[in-house]
Amino acid sequence: MNLAVRIAAAILSVPPDVLAPFVPMLAPSPRNGLEIELRNEVDSALSGSCCRSSSSSGNDEPLFAISREEAHYVDCKSGLPSTSMEEGLFNSDEMSEPPSTYGEITSLGARQIFHYMGLMNDAISYNNDSKYQFFDLGSGGGRLVIQSYLELPSVYKSVGIELSPSRHKIAIQTWTNLVENGDALRIRKLAEKSWGRHYVHSIDDHAIESGVELHEGDLFYLDISQATHLYISSLCFSEDMLVRIVEKIEREGVALQIVASLRLLPFVDDRGSEHLSSKRVRLGRNPWMEYVEMSWTKARGDGCRVYLYTVTNVEDV
Repeated sequence: MNLAVRIAAAILSVPPDVLAPFVPMLAPSPRNGLEIELRNEVDSALSGSCCRSSSSSGNDEPLFAISREEAHYVDCKSGLPSTSMEEGLFNSDEMSEPPSTYGEITSLGARQIFHYMGLMNDAISYNNDSKYQFFDLGSGGGRLVIQSYLELPSVYKSVGIELSPSRHKIAIQTWTNLVENGDALRIRKLAEKSWGRHYVHSIDDHAIESGVELHEGDLFYLDISQATHLYISSLCFSEDMLVRIVEKIEREGVALQIVASLRLLPFVDDRGSEHLSSKRVRLGRNPWMEYVEMSWTKARGDGCRVYLYTVTNVEDV
């Protein structure tokens, strides 16, 4: 959490969490003029309202709106009861929004996440090696996946998976357009230069195109064994999904260094010998929390809680 917040909290004798929501949402400071140019280029390439757009009828409607049938499909595939769409499953104040609900991290919020996850630290002493793989579970329109690859030379592959066919289609279209019009190659080269990389000329169209993978389907079938940094868009996930995600991470995430989740992850260490015997890594049980700008918090000028977990090999525990 921001050092200034901790100091202010100490002076006022209140927990840092009390003040954190009131801190302005700021991205990490750019290190040089090229990085300022880079951020402007990325923002321009991925521009567009992530929440609402104007329809031809003049009414505002969600940019990533999906049909009721598709929303029902996403919710049921996410483990929710297969109820009638007319029953108003989430009308109760005690229920969260369904998994089909859409919101996304902003480009500023993405830079905050990159910073908190340590993806930007290597720019200080960069040795020309791209060594990280960034994964986004619940990648929606694909913007976080694409931004991480375009903006971070430390990331050599960025992977996303989305259950909604319509939103996945938007992600594919966005990335395809950036590759075909040359923006993806140009922006990635600018990112490499801003980090002081010395062999920018070696980047070609093939390397760029293979740097982003966008999958449609169930996140539980995605191989995460190569992921080093994992972001989980879990705000609307059911409790059962969260339990299964923890099991998946601890079973498959052998390369993981850090995990970011929009909800606290549940830990039940007595889940049975089957899980314990298959566990290869261990998620830290004491996450730290940061506030990050999201599409639904941007207008208020504040952020959404994000919980960050370290990952260790079970043999080191």
